[in-house]
Amino acid sequence: MNKYDIYLQENSNTLKNKLGITNEKDLDVAESMMVRTRMTLLYNSGFSDFSAKGFCELHKILFGDVYDWAGKYREINVRKSEPILVGKSVWYSNWDAIDKDLNNCWNKINKVDWHSLNHKEFAENIAHLFPTIWQVHPFREGNTRTTVMMIALFVEHYGYYFDYELMANSAGYVRNAFVLCCFDDNSEFEHLEKILFDAISEEPIEDYVDSENVIETKNSKYEKYYTKDYTPTPHEYIEK
Repeated sequence: MNKYDIYLQENSNTLKNKLGITNEKDLDVAESMMVRTRMTLLYNSGFSDFSAKGFCELHKILFGDVYDWAGKYREINVRKSEPILVGKSVWYSNWDAIDKDLNNCWNKINKVDWHSLNHKEFAENIAHLFPTIWQVHPFREGNTRTTVMMIALFVEHYGYYFDYELMANSAGYVRNAFVLCCFDDNSEFEHLEKILFDAISEEPIEDYVDSENVIETKNSKYEKYYTKDYTPTPHEYIEK
């Protein structure tokens, strides 16, 4: 535990939480279950605030049952060891630049004429623009899930269907794809474009699960992005 990380419990690597859980693994399980429930409710109720403020509100909806700071920008700088970078971290926004950086990201997203894009162009633009939100990393925890959920809501807002289960079951692949998108002139978008093209559909996702042939196709698609033994690493505090 780093004594300067204000989000951790004393003498522990476990995040402070509303549930009174002191074990990191137990918290991960409880958090995952509660966030899943909130995601289901969101799909049913809808969401259309595609802005920095809306992104914070979405995080609060997803994680508000678990953390007091849900929906609030982190107040420390963080890094996260990435296996695909041999232990190095993506360079996230400084804590005091989060609001400016996040608003800049959304300004670029909202300048796109999304209705004019075909399926392929839509997926490509999502792949190029939404990882910039992820790289800001506004929150102490839950940035990837909030970004993916926002993508799902954004996609469906513009008339497409989104296979969230594909993204959730491919967590390792998705995270690595986000990482590869965040190297300025050396960024690589192909991995994220590929899975987004499969996840974004012009037909309802439910229609794909009725026959044996369709189930086989779905399983094949899921296996394509499966990352064996994927275990996310925790964020670490770094000096301001």
